[in-house]
Amino acid sequence: MLTDVRQTLERESVRRMIACFGDPTVGVVSGDLVIRKGDIEETNVGLYWRYERWIRKQLGRVDSMMGATGPFYAMRRALFRPMPKDLLLDDMYVPLGAFFAGYRLIVEEEARAFDYPTGVETEFRRKVRTLAGNYQLMRYLPELLSSRNRMLFHYLSYKLARLLLPWAVLALGVVSFGLPRFWREAALAAQALFYLLALTDFAAGPGTLWKRISSPARTVVSLLAATACAVAIFFVPAQKLWKPTQLARRSG
Repeated sequence: MLTDVRQTLERESVRRMIACFGDPTVGVVSGDLVIRKGDIEETNVGLYWRYERWIRKQLGRVDSMMGATGPFYAMRRALFRPMPKDLLLDDMYVPLGAFFAGYRLIVEEEARAFDYPTGVETEFRRKVRTLAGNYQLMRYLPELLSSRNRMLFHYLSYKLARLLLPWAVLALGVVSFGLPRFWREAALAAQALFYLLALTDFAAGPGTLWKRISSPARTVVSLLAATACAVAIFFVPAQKLWKPTQLARRSG
């Protein structure tokens, strides 16, 4: 059983996770990480995380997730293996050992861990690290890109395509200049409005209607920027990308 130090576990969660190992095909069980409301509303990280949780749950239903929920998961002791010293994503590297041994990685939705949101700066640094870790994993686990990966299509569309998103958005902006005048102006105006909307989030008041509109735009831009910055893994030592996570101040 592996947990982070700051999350609170719901009563009976460990028992519910361990019960999943009654299925001999299951090698790793993740708890369901729930983000509580906090005082910081700088980014719509909660919305992003709900989408991420949904993807992981569906992958588990199809066959297997491509990693574990780092703050709270369990795995069969015999499947654990040592990690490289400079590893950035232990919650993917270690569980993927079970995956390539033929086991499934699933989520137990009734085993919950609770956390509070982080601020935009902290979340940005964390995403740079985790996305850089995806590049690193392809070096340590080249079988992710081979026929040994029985979830190859899902890995390419879920993990690898995410790394290509900022460059695809950049290419979209560039090719927009080559469109006929009407479509060029419409495409460039739409992109400019989106980025302007994200920029206005800095001035939007907490809890306002405008904040609900601008916050998702700012989150998307922040995640795209973090993904672009993740290429730093090719230029700096991996451990330079690891920074402690600072919690947002709790409400109440």
